[in-house]
Amino acid sequence: MRLALALAAAMSISVAQAAEPIKIGITTILSGPFADRGQSEQYGAQLAMDRINAAGGVLGRRLEAYYADNACKPEIGVPATKRLLEQVKVPVVIGALCTPVTRAILPVMAEAKVPLIIATSAGHEFVDPAGAGGNEYLFKTIPSDVDIARGLVRYLLSQNVKSLAMVSEAGDFQQLNAQALEDAAKAAGLKITIRENVAATGTDFASVIRKVKEGNPDTVMLNLAGATGEFFKAFETSAWKIPVGGRVDLAAAMAGVSKEFVAGGGLTNLTSIAVFTPALNAKPVQDFVAAYRERTGLAPTQRSFFSLYTMCLFNL
Repeated sequence: MRLALALAAAMSISVAQAAEPIKIGITTILSGPFADRGQSEQYGAQLAMDRINAAGGVLGRRLEAYYADNACKPEIGVPATKRLLEQVKVPVVIGALCTPVTRAILPVMAEAKVPLIIATSAGHEFVDPAGAGGNEYLFKTIPSDVDIARGLVRYLLSQNVKSLAMVSEAGDFQQLNAQALEDAAKAAGLKITIRENVAATGTDFASVIRKVKEGNPDTVMLNLAGATGEFFKAFETSAWKIPVGGRVDLAAAMAGVSKEFVAGGGLTNLTSIAVFTPALNAKPVQDFVAAYRERTGLAPTQRSFFSLYTMCLFNL
């Protein structure tokens, strides 16, 4: 409700201006090695905006997006955000996908007294300072890493898990989620037999799995990205029969093992927790997947969904 009121206040104008479009600022990653992530976010936002505009817009006004590339660099993201505020004069900004940029633009948005809606950055650090007594211009629309970790631990407890091993890839996102899981597990009284951190490439997962196995955990929890396929390739070779879960890219896991391994039930005990997956067999999700594929020729990512969901808030 507080977000809806803030958005309504930010977008309110006189009757004489009623035909003018509502400007939405979006700062995301549109250049550099992570540009595909920003592009998927852009596609999701545009899909939502087109649907809203086709239905008559918001209060009879079209939405119009203004994008600012932050290149996942604060020194680029801060001035790009200031241009949205000072030159385009947007009444609200969605961003910034890249967590360091999100951190850097928080004081800029608060000083300008313009709402910042965090559609993608997962950190719980953006939850605690928001609201009365803190940053009243800060909003977050998706669960944080802490929320997700607590949900995962509740699932583990329901499976009577008493101990777990953790294998996590280097990188801010993976390590952030690994720490959140470790904290949630310890708070719930679960034993962590090992927390093994690995590189995105070049890791000898055969030796990692042997090391993890020595602790005799009930399950193995993963926070991997590029190393997912290599882990599961080694997991198949190890013939270790243990439930594996965490923040797992299921498609990458499947690609890392043989068809025979899958057919033999090798991934039967594989689970994953995610805020969104295009594989979810629910009509609204599949409608979104079909529309996204038709528009882009690609499968939507979590970032696509997050930006679409956030844009749809303007139509509440």
